[in-house]
Amino acid sequence: MKLLATIDKHILSYWDTAPSERLWAYLATLPVVLVAMNLLAQLIK
Repeated sequence: MKLLATIDKHILSYWDTAPSERLWAYLATLPVVLVAMNLLAQLIK
C-alpha cells in the first residue's frame, strides 16, 4: 500500500493537481503507461 501511495503522490505532483482532480491526472498518465508496457512487451518478445 505504501508503494501505491507513493505512486499516487508522484502522479499528482507531476501534473500539479489537487487530490480532487486525481481522475484527470491518471487519465493523462495512462497513455505513457500503455506505451511503456508495449515497449516492455516488445523487448521481452
